Amino acid sequence: MTDENEISTEPTDEEPTPDELDLETYDLDGDGKISVIEAERARLGLVDARLEEIAEEGGVKGALAEAAHKVVDKLDNDDA
Repeated sequence: MTDENEISTEPTDEEPTPDELDLETYDLDGDGKISVIEAERARLGLVDARLEEIAEEGGVKGALAEAAHKVVDKLDNDDA
């Protein structure tokens, strides 16, 4: 039997639950929990992706989004 926060690595025919997918995706240090830092890094990644989309549209809004994207990208990809 596994702890409710652990994901079994045994093959199964069942699809993973949304909670299991979130844990697999956002648990960066492998401790079986999504910490506040891990959750915020995930949110920062989403913001970065959206800024990149806006930047591709061009114009003044795109130029501002490009500048913001560069800053957020540095923060998002910082491994510290």
